[in-house]
Amino acid sequence: MLMRTKSLLLKCLMLGFFLSFPSSLFAADVLPVIDPDQVIAKYGTPDIIDSTAYDKPRPPIVVKEFIYKKEDVMIVFVAADAPMGAPPPYSVWRLFGIEDAKGKRVLSVAEFKARMAKRIKQP
Repeated sequence: MLMRTKSLLLKCLMLGFFLSFPSSLFAADVLPVIDPDQVIAKYGTPDIIDSTAYDKPRPPIVVKEFIYKKEDVMIVFVAADAPMGAPPPYSVWRLFGIEDAKGKRVLSVAEFKARMAKRIKQP
């Protein structure tokens, strides 16, 4: 629990730092809108779904994490449809990053696709 709290707190602090830059840096091509349900539809239910939406106190920037243990992948989203500190529900999420499941290394798109290839659900 403590590790999770430190990891999410660090992500919230990093995001807060980046959000202090001009909003033009966060165009759709930088932090794309991604529906977490579409990720589940494509790759299946994550082993762990974690969120700061109901933490007390709730951080100003809400983060949601999907962790796929076998693939060693963590997908991090940030709530994008509410002012800082607003309570749930959130309907728009932006992709913040993809990293290894322990949050120690950012994964490239190619590495993410290779790790998740066996999980892709056929339509």
